[in-house]
Amino acid sequence: MNPARQFVVPLIASLFAIGIAANTAHAAEPASDGTPDAEVDISKGSDGPAADLHSDLGEFCFFAHLPPASQKYKVIRNIKIGKGTYGSVQDILPKMAEYAQLRGADAIVEYAGSQRFGFWPWRMVRPVVRGVAVQWTDPKPSSCESIGGTKLRTILSTNQPPAQ
Repeated sequence: MNPARQFVVPLIASLFAIGIAANTAHAAEPASDGTPDAEVDISKGSDGPAADLHSDLGEFCFFAHLPPASQKYKVIRNIKIGKGTYGSVQDILPKMAEYAQLRGADAIVEYAGSQRFGFWPWRMVRPVVRGVAVQWTDPKPSSCESIGGTKLRTILSTNQPPAQ
């Protein structure tokens, strides 16, 4: 076998294996209280427009930071959702809210959404959202805005992230 080929073939195989590992490994930040992490890849699912939100999903609450100290909550889990291809953060926010709500969460705190780089060219830049799903304990807030949050409906209609 050609000496150059003996070097190139294993190199290509190694790069291919690294690429597969980079696209399948999920590294979400651990919760400070040992709560398990969840990363959801919605690239295979349909991510419809914001207009078809369930009526109560539009009321789901987001916080860029933590809610006021007077508002008590328990952590459900850290969530990180990434779209497998190009798109907007707004495309996946309803999926994040739905995922958290199905697990009993009332809000997402420490929300961050951005465009991230992937390994493969078709995943070069993709939207990723992350945050901590929480469930309110006593006292329950009268409304999302009353404690400084932003409703999903407002985020999608104004194209602005939750209030800082």
